[in-house]
Order: sequence, then C-alpha cells, then structure tokens
Amino acid sequence: MTLHLECLDCDAGMRTLPDESIDHIFTDPPYIKAQYLQAYTTLANHAARLLRPSGFLYVYCPQYRLDEIFPMLMASGLRYYWIVSQLNLSETGMVYVRNAICLHKPILIFQKPPMKKCPLPFTDVIRGNKQKAYHIWQQDINDVLGLLCRFAVPGETVLDPFTGSGTTLLAAKLLGLNAIGFESNPDTFQVAQQRLQQEPLNLFDYAIDATGKSHEGISSRGYRPPSSTPPHLRVGTDECDRSTHRSRTEAP
Repeated sequence: MTLHLECLDCDAGMRTLPDESIDHIFTDPPYIKAQYLQAYTTLANHAARLLRPSGFLYVYCPQYRLDEIFPMLMASGLRYYWIVSQLNLSETGMVYVRNAICLHKPILIFQKPPMKKCPLPFTDVIRGNKQKAYHIWQQDINDVLGLLCRFAVPGETVLDPFTGSGTTLLAAKLLGLNAIGFESNPDTFQVAQQRLQQEPLNLFDYAIDATGKSHEGISSRGYRPPSSTPPHLRVGTDECDRSTHRSRTEAP
C-alpha cells in the first residue's frame, strides 16, 4: 500500500499521472461560485483519461448545479452509474437561490466503459455526520469508507485531486488501498500530511460486550471487521476472504 500526497493544483497534479493508472476517483470539488465551474471542468477533462477501463468516479455535487455538472461528466466519455444520497441530518442548510432546506447531498457515480457491476451490493442512501474538525468543507469519512469497501478491491488505487484535509486518503489507508492526492493550499496540505501520519485508533480494542469479551476492529493494517461479519463484507486487509471479490473483468 502506498500513499502519495503533493502540494499541487489539481490540474497540474493530474497532468503528471499516466493514462489508465487509477481505479477510483473519489473527490469533493469546491462549490463556491468563483471556483466550481473550473473545478468540475478540470475533473471532467482528466477523469476519463486517468481511469482504467471500468474504473469509477465518485463526486459530491450540489443539487442546484446538477443541470450543468451532469452533462459535463457525460460528455467526458464516462457513463452514468448511480446517485447516492448522503443524508446529513446533523447539519441542515438553506439554499437561498432555490428557497430549499437541504437535507441531503448527491454523490454522483460514473464509470469508464465498459460498464461492469461493482463487486459488492451497496445502498444508495447513506447517513452522514458533521465532521469539520480539520476543514470547513470536510466530509464524513464514513461516506468514503461505506462506498469504497463495496466498489474497490484491496490493492487498487484511489485518486482525490481535491484532497483538502485528507479524508479520502485516510479512508483508503484504512481499507488497504493505494492513494494519490493533490492539494493546492499549503496550510490545508500540511493538515492532510499530519492526519495521514496518524495511526487510526482501534476502538474495538477497548470495546467490551456484555460477556466481558473484547472485539476485533481496526488494525494498523487497515479496516478489519468483527469476526461475526459475513465473509463477503470483510474487505480491506490481507486477512480478508477475497474469494467473493470478483474482478470487474470477469463475467457475472
């Protein structure tokens, strides 16, 4: 597993990567009016080139920009796969340009042809929590974990060209995935660096059930679900049972 993070503009960073070298792009571009159009255009210009065949793009998108961003991604050569709704009931927002109280955020999923189904079933509604300890635009790490553990196979490579505080890269680290990130802001880049150097706390090491037994959990090698978890959901480490992870190139 390798983690590579550079303090670079997203466009300059993605230009350094070879064609078809990425399995997954998971990112959250800026939404603010002065930046969103350039950010999503840059993402669309590079995504189809960088993704391997049947690779996935997952991108957060504000509802009131869907009419512009959706066709932009379609025109890039990617195919629409699904929309996941992130429910964020701990923080509601008023979108004044539409007079709408926003209770969810779309995560668009696109795929580079040929279209293949993801390795494991996924739910298209996920519950997010407010996590802004490292950055004002920080997203819930459970969004990334919940999707990548069903779409990605350990050893694949994830790219986040708008790394921010490093949430996507940290999730990749937990799941035993290779990760590449670019962040143009030096202060935010330093935050992401420090965050990635931390070893995640194994909360299950401290969990005691009613019988007095402790539980398995997150190890230094990545996410390791409890032994009671069905084999087809145990993903992310060398200890996993990968026999049920069918390659996207195999016939269903």
